[in-house]
Amino acid sequence: MEIRDVELKRSYIGIFSLNYFVQGINQSMFTTIIPIFLFFLLSPAPVDAGQIASMMSIILLPFGVKFIYGILSDKIGFKNLGRRKPWIIGASFLSGLIWIIFPFILAPNNAMSLVTILGILIVIGVAMADTAIDGLILDLYPKEKLGRVQGICWGFRSVGIIAGGPLLIILILFTGGTAEMIFIGLGIAMMVFSFTTLIVKERVKTIEVNAIENLKIIFGKRKNWKVYAFSLFNAFCDGVVFVLIPLFILIQWGLVSAAGASMDLIGDPTQQELYAPQAFIAFIIGLGVIAGAIIGGRMADLQSRKRSVYISLILSSISFLLFMIPLVWPVLIIFAFLLGTSAGWRNSAFSAVIGQESQLYPEMDSTYYATCNSFVNIGTTIGLELTSILIGVLAGLQAFWIYAFVFLFMAIVINIDLIPFKTLDPNEYEVNTERSK
Repeated sequence: MEIRDVELKRSYIGIFSLNYFVQGINQSMFTTIIPIFLFFLLSPAPVDAGQIASMMSIILLPFGVKFIYGILSDKIGFKNLGRRKPWIIGASFLSGLIWIIFPFILAPNNAMSLVTILGILIVIGVAMADTAIDGLILDLYPKEKLGRVQGICWGFRSVGIIAGGPLLIILILFTGGTAEMIFIGLGIAMMVFSFTTLIVKERVKTIEVNAIENLKIIFGKRKNWKVYAFSLFNAFCDGVVFVLIPLFILIQWGLVSAAGASMDLIGDPTQQELYAPQAFIAFIIGLGVIAGAIIGGRMADLQSRKRSVYISLILSSISFLLFMIPLVWPVLIIFAFLLGTSAGWRNSAFSAVIGQESQLYPEMDSTYYATCNSFVNIGTTIGLELTSILIGVLAGLQAFWIYAFVFLFMAIVINIDLIPFKTLDPNEYEVNTERSK
């Protein structure tokens, strides 16, 4: 391997963080903006909750194959742009262009199908750019700086995912704008910000990546599949947390009417008052995620990763069961914060475990980590799809009981994650095995 060092400027972290933030906003769009946008677009026709869950599960599918994008950015590049930048700029440009044309081609008669198709294309671009930026950071920064850089960048991405949707909704309400204007603005931002990576000077590497051998190691070892199973079930209920919980609270709030699995707007469908409560709910869940991530991550590093995983699963189960109690919406807001806390705690504990497992493969740690995240996204997709099926089966019941059964199902299924986790060797993922006992 031939490597030529480059100067690591402080502005590079800002460039990476900015792109991560925009990528996070893309995911927030599909959990916060799009469901409400469809309400307004399709009104007065009702919107089926199961159909929304199914659509979101399909849109998220490209995140399930991030290891493929990693291989592409490892092997294919251009002499003047390097290995990473073509995939960052090209993929971001594609996603941005789709957001710009998004509002001009949607109509009530094609909205669900077109949102699904265009959403898949957008997510492919976001996932590919995200993976390429991961690779660029790993190429540039030494191990002693890598943790801090990735921590800052992932923090900005999390802020985009959690607060991006609510911030955009506030922008709509205070400027008198529309969701369509947000789509166009996001598309332009993706294009422009991706070009800022041209400022970053890559390390010049002459390296032969043997993708086949790497894949044999990653997928050929039996013990790795235990980690992948743990990854898959860990995110099984995340789609319900961020997509269906806000819709359920809006129903209990009396802002959305529900008959079985179908939902409809209450009041004037030309008004946009529904965006504000949706943003408020997403913001509360986001605050919970941040709080849980801080507490869970601190416990995983300073006490025990095993204990942190156990507590996060218990908290997730309790949080889902609380939503089965018919209560007024202000109490449900408190439960939403608790559920967000459980999600943040669970994911920070999980990240600590797979991060340590990735260190067992120093020559391909990023590929291994990306593979684990592929299974995370597959788990989220499967969870949303099964939720859609369950809602369809229960469509004859009252809306509250449909959601109650979904929450009960999630409270039970999330604990399946204990089965693969208990098969992992604590010596491989604990920082201090004596302290964890």
